[in-house]
Amino acid sequence: MKFLKKAFAIRETGLFIIVFIFALTLFFTNPAFSSSINIFGVLTGITINLIIAGAMTVLFVSGGFDMSVGVTMGYCGMVVALLLVKHNMPIPLAILITILVGMTIGAVIGFFIAYIEMNPFVVTLAAWFIIESFKYIINGGSNITGIPSNFYTVSFSKVLNVPTIIIFAFISAITFDLLLRKNTFFRKYYAIGGNEKAAIVAGIPIKKKKLISYVLVSAMASIAGIFYTSRFMAGYNEAGAENAFQIITAVIIGGASLKGGRGSVTGTFLGLIFMALVYNALVLYGLDILWNRVAIGLLLILAILIDENLVQRRNPVG
Repeated sequence: MKFLKKAFAIRETGLFIIVFIFALTLFFTNPAFSSSINIFGVLTGITINLIIAGAMTVLFVSGGFDMSVGVTMGYCGMVVALLLVKHNMPIPLAILITILVGMTIGAVIGFFIAYIEMNPFVVTLAAWFIIESFKYIINGGSNITGIPSNFYTVSFSKVLNVPTIIIFAFISAITFDLLLRKNTFFRKYYAIGGNEKAAIVAGIPIKKKKLISYVLVSAMASIAGIFYTSRFMAGYNEAGAENAFQIITAVIIGGASLKGGRGSVTGTFLGLIFMALVYNALVLYGLDILWNRVAIGLLLILAILIDENLVQRRNPVG
């Protein structure tokens, strides 16, 4: 019992145990779970969110928040499709321009939050409405098809028989995890999220760092949008509709605090895996796919309750 208490005291360890037990239960109760097709489907299913998750964890650690990341991903997916189909751009140039579009979106959002000092929820919610509208405006509300066939290789060319979309997603997550753990520049985001006034006194340029964090999130969202379009070979209007909620839920489940100062990419990754297993269980046991949204909602409420409980334990009143 003491071992379990110590294990669950560390958020990532406790979550790993939960994920392991849940996966083991699926393994023994449903033979389809362990099939290579199903495992590949689960891994591929988390890749788009995993590409963004590392940067989103950095943002949460700093005390930031971004509701617009999903629609930014969808919008950038439409942009790269438009550049390839309507303007016949070479793939490298279309990718570069799309990433610059994403970074520009992040810079605008970050400027209003960091320098105008507006509330992150209000700014990113406003951005959500604006970007969502532009996603339909740029192509008259139609999906974009007819993408050059070689664009498929962006996601599914293989290295050691592993698709590039999976390789890139894991490299992205590992990179952000190492940066948050080891890099001095990124470690300072914990100080900003933990106590912004103390960070200012310590000479940390918080406005600049906040701006950079939003640029990073939107840049990774644009890359995720590029991979999404390559994966499905079309620019879809509905792309990214739920991704922000999924990523935010995973970040909170993984141990990041809504108040900032706490979180890890490892925890976020485990949060994504846990959610993917829940979705997979719904499919394997023949439940309606629409129950996914119920699952997201319940997991989010559970994660926030756990977060609030941990905060109260660490900062008891009286």
